[in-house]
Amino acid sequence: MHSLTTVNKMNIRLERFCRAHRPITRTSQRLITTETTKPSTERITPPTASGTIIPDLSSSAKPREISDGKEAKQTTSKIHWALGEGYEVGGALKRGKGALDRHDEKGLPTWGDWGVPIKLEALGGPAVTTPPNFWLRDNCRCEKCVNQDTMQRAFDTFSIPQDIQPKEVRIEKDGLRITWANDDHVSSYKWDWLVKHRNKAAVSMFEQEKQELMDPYTYWDSNIASNPPSVHYDEIMADDKGVGAWTAKIRQYGFCYVDGCPVSPEKTQELLERISFIRVTHYGGFYDFTADLTMKDTAYTNLALPAHTDTTYFTDPAGLQMFHLLSHTEGEGGASLLVDGFKAAQTLLKESYSAYEILSKTPISWHASGNEGITITPAKKMPVLNFQDLKDGEVPRLMQVRWNNDDRGVVALGEDDGMGAEKWYKAAAKWDEILERKDMEYWAQLKPGRPLIFDNWRVLHGRSSFTGKRRICGGYINHDDYVSRWRNTNYTRDEALAQIL
Repeated sequence: MHSLTTVNKMNIRLERFCRAHRPITRTSQRLITTETTKPSTERITPPTASGTIIPDLSSSAKPREISDGKEAKQTTSKIHWALGEGYEVGGALKRGKGALDRHDEKGLPTWGDWGVPIKLEALGGPAVTTPPNFWLRDNCRCEKCVNQDTMQRAFDTFSIPQDIQPKEVRIEKDGLRITWANDDHVSSYKWDWLVKHRNKAAVSMFEQEKQELMDPYTYWDSNIASNPPSVHYDEIMADDKGVGAWTAKIRQYGFCYVDGCPVSPEKTQELLERISFIRVTHYGGFYDFTADLTMKDTAYTNLALPAHTDTTYFTDPAGLQMFHLLSHTEGEGGASLLVDGFKAAQTLLKESYSAYEILSKTPISWHASGNEGITITPAKKMPVLNFQDLKDGEVPRLMQVRWNNDDRGVVALGEDDGMGAEKWYKAAAKWDEILERKDMEYWAQLKPGRPLIFDNWRVLHGRSSFTGKRRICGGYINHDDYVSRWRNTNYTRDEALAQIL
């Protein structure tokens, strides 16, 4: 665990990093009393990040609160925890007659061509979010608008009148019910959904949302050797509950062993396919190989391999990788190495902010070209550290480590933002030094009957040199398919859909 001082220092550096990635502030035009995009004659400047909540990437992250939320608890509606007071089940929201008629006698916002405002109580106090009418109609989830078998939109978005307005807006226990004026179509929107998709620049965080910002990962170092995560083969093969336990540990730690697996390539393939289909690459699909250089790659030798991630040369690198040692005869060595890439990135950020920034911004070419007829490289150059989408007021969350110095192409002498080879080499040397620290390395000998699976976007792997003949089987799984399987074996169908819709 980080000390409070260390966490605070990391927050400051992360806020600087976030500001460095934020687009230049531009003035824009909008109505000053709502969130609609309808132009106004008054020019204002979009809100800055100051005063917003910045989550920490450490495992002990606690969002900085604007207020203690006590006032919100005293005034929120009994219908839903996020609503302001005044909402009553069965009641109708009033239509506003114009720009000066924006609240009814209860203080609830009125609707009109500007949208359907909703009064909320967040940590920052009372606020209003105003989803536009067109946006609401486009996101109707009724059986007529969404094919319930495929969950795909079943109507033409662009047939909606641009000036569409409600005929009636009613308050229900579960959400808002809107009858549309143009065709009397009825749409229902759950309160949870409306809160999730609010304009977060206008409405700050809620107490109930803090948990979502907690870091889901357990970072580890060499001490993980005393208790590495594992799940039994029988549990995984029995039902989806076992798959859920397995994928949950992979997501938390970035790797997991499977105990009690039959020493068989066929059974290993069946095990891997409990998560998803096996990804086919130029190496094939499910692999079963020895160190015979069948493929022109150092993985097919008995040489030592430093910590790296696989398939850096794909636009979408492999998500999960499994290794199952079936046999090792007439020799010794070949211990497996794992390094928590996210832990290493945290260490880099703490020790050298500039190196962290350089490895996050400098695009690098990667390639696979050892085999005849194969010259693979990503659709565009990609940096070592890659992040999730930036959200206003939040620091970027690390999503993927892409590192294999053996597969790296040429670092350009000059790149945007002053980046280039000279700076990159210094930053990469610092990163490499962190990866090779003894306290960062987890070494273990693979054993028949105990496959290892790991997240190739997070955990770097390697091995020591070996003698004799080793037979290993395994394969890749796409990252999106793995995350989907994790989500659907750890949450109900409705909960899983709510995470992505």
